[in-house]
Amino acid sequence: MNVTVVGSGNGGLATAFDFAQHGHAVRLFDTPHFPDHVAEVAAAGGIHATGELEGFAEIAYAGHDIETALDAADLVVLVGPAYSTEHQSEVVAPRLVPGQAVLVCPASCAGAITFRRTAGLALDDETITVGETSTLPYAVRIVAPGRVNVFHKLSAGVYVAGLPRSGTDRLLSMIQGVYPGAEAADSVFQTTLQN
Repeated sequence: MNVTVVGSGNGGLATAFDFAQHGHAVRLFDTPHFPDHVAEVAAAGGIHATGELEGFAEIAYAGHDIETALDAADLVVLVGPAYSTEHQSEVVAPRLVPGQAVLVCPASCAGAITFRRTAGLALDDETITVGETSTLPYAVRIVAPGRVNVFHKLSAGVYVAGLPRSGTDRLLSMIQGVYPGAEAADSVFQTTLQN
C-alpha cells in the first residue's frame, strides 16, 4: 500500500517508520516551516528508531512537494496536534482524488469533522474515505533530526471511526497490519471524546 504521512514531528516520524517497517511504500511530507526532520530523512533515505521499535526504515520520499507526496497514495495519515489539522487539511484536500483515504491521527478535537469542513466535503460524501483515531498509538520523542525513540506502542485502546461511519471498516482494513489491536469506534464522537 502507498502511504503518505503528513507531519514530521514525533508522531509523524513514528508513524512513517512503522508503516515502512511493515512493508508499505511511505512518503513523508511537511510544510517548509518544518525543514529539519524532512531534510534529514531525505538525506538518509529513511528514519532511524530505537526503543520498542528499532532499526532503519526506508522512506520513498521526504520533502515539501505535496503533489509528489500524494502521488498514487492509497492512505494519507495526518499526524499532529489539534491546531495542525486545519492547516494540514488545507494543504492536502485540493490534491486528493476519489478513492483515497484520509486518517487524522489522533482525532484531536473532531479531526475528521475538521478535515471534511476544510476540504468542503459533505459529511455523507464517500468519494474520499475520511476518519480518525482516538489517540496517537505511540509514546515517542525525536532524539535527533530523522531519529526517534519509541518508548511504547499501544497494542490496544486505539479506536478508529470513519465519517460517515461506513468508512470505518475500510480504514481498519488499511491499518490493522500495523495496528493489530485497533478497533472500530461507535462514531467520531467516541474517538474525539476519548482523545
